[in-house]
Amino acid sequence: MSKKSNPNEENKNCFTKNEIDFLNKNFYQLAGTNEKIDRTRFRDLLTDDFEIDDSLLMDRVFRCLDLDSDNYINHDEFMKGMSILLKGSIEEKMRFCFRVYDLNGDNYISKEEMYQMLKNTLIRVVEEDEDGVKELVEIILKKMDFDHDGRVSETDWYTTIEKDNLLLEAFGQCMANEKAIEKYLLPVFDECETEESPKKLLNFPHFNLNQFDPRNKRRKEICEIYTKGLTVPVVKPRKPEVVEKESEEETKEEEEAVENSG
Repeated sequence: MSKKSNPNEENKNCFTKNEIDFLNKNFYQLAGTNEKIDRTRFRDLLTDDFEIDDSLLMDRVFRCLDLDSDNYINHDEFMKGMSILLKGSIEEKMRFCFRVYDLNGDNYISKEEMYQMLKNTLIRVVEEDEDGVKELVEIILKKMDFDHDGRVSETDWYTTIEKDNLLLEAFGQCMANEKAIEKYLLPVFDECETEESPKKLLNFPHFNLNQFDPRNKRRKEICEIYTKGLTVPVVKPRKPEVVEKESEEETKEEEEAVENSG
C-alpha cells in the first residue's frame, strides 16, 4: 500500500529555504497581529505584486485560496496559494484557473459566467461593446465545448488547455506572470547572491529548479561570467625585429671606399 503524500510537505518542497523564509516574512507583514490576511490586504498583494487588477477575479482568487471559508487567508493557505501562483505546474494552474472561473462552484463555466468575466475585462480595458463580448463568448464556447452541452466542463477545460496553453487565462488574468514573479522574489535572489559564490554555483544543480525562479537566470549569468573569466586569452608574443649586424670587414671596406673617393 503506497504511502499517502502530505500536501503540506509537497507545498514546502517546491520552495528553497530562503524562499520559505521570505514568504513567512511577507505573510506576517500582511497578516499583522491577527496572523491572518484579510481580503483587502490580499487584494493589495495581488494588485501591487502580481499585477492582477480585475476586481471580480481578485475576489475569486481570494475565495479559492480561502479553503476554510472564514474570509481570511491563514499561513497554511498562503503557502499553498503561493506554491500555485509562483511555482505551480501546468496541471495545478489548470485546476486553479478552472475553480476561479467557475463563479458559482457548480463545476462548469457557463456562458453567463464567461460573459460576466469577459465583460469586466474587455469593456474596462479595450472599451468593447456588449455585442462584441457576446460574440467572443460564442467563439470561445465553440472552441472549448467538446461535448456540445452549451457550457465548459472540467474535461472540456483540461482538453482545451492541453492543446493550447495560451488559453489558460482566457477569461482574465488570475495568475502571476513571469515578470511579476521575478520582481516579487527579487529580495530572495538578492540574499542568495550574497551567500553564493560563483565557485559554489558551478558545483550545485540549481538549474533543475522551476523555470520561473529568477535566481536561475542570474546564476547562469554568474556562472558564464565566472567560467569565461577563468579562460585567459592567449596572446602571441610579437616576433622581435631582426636587425642584421654588419660584419667588421664590410664596415672597413666601406670606410676605405669613402677615403679613396676623397
